[in-house]
Amino acid sequence: MRAPLPPKAVLTYRLTPADALAWERRDPQMRKRNRVAIGSALFGGLGLLSVTVRHLPAWLSSLHSNALAVLILCLPLGLVMAFQRVDLHKRARLRVAEPVDVRLDVWERRLAEHRADRDEPLVLGAQAVRGVIETDAHVFLHSRGGTVIVPATAFADARAKDDFAGHWEQMAG
Repeated sequence: MRAPLPPKAVLTYRLTPADALAWERRDPQMRKRNRVAIGSALFGGLGLLSVTVRHLPAWLSSLHSNALAVLILCLPLGLVMAFQRVDLHKRARLRVAEPVDVRLDVWERRLAEHRADRDEPLVLGAQAVRGVIETDAHVFLHSRGGTVIVPATAFADARAKDDFAGHWEQMAG
């Protein structure tokens, strides 16, 4: 039996809650959910306005009716946005509660993320990667099994980061 091949590259870096927050802001699934919630809140505001206008006393509806209508329309939207902000920070804290050291083993068609706060590494094969998102400060590789967050500081330079992201985009696509 043959011994496993060593990784092509090993990246070591420190993952912080700010890195997790950056991912949670970009997570395509959560962004879609948030857009649906905002649209629902707008329709909810319209419904609330139509119900409320019928039941307001005449003296209140004649005072500042436009300002009151805007307030009633925006109330559900404001609540949804406040809940989304709380949820965003909660998800980020669950992903990375405090700074943690990470070792990312990189092979040609596989990644293994070893974190100090996990017993088992997160292993992503090329077929499992659903998408690669590259920003100035991070490379995010996401799959159904989890997300690998690689800060730009893990790479020697911007070209190495771009090459890494490009390679995994080709593998995922």
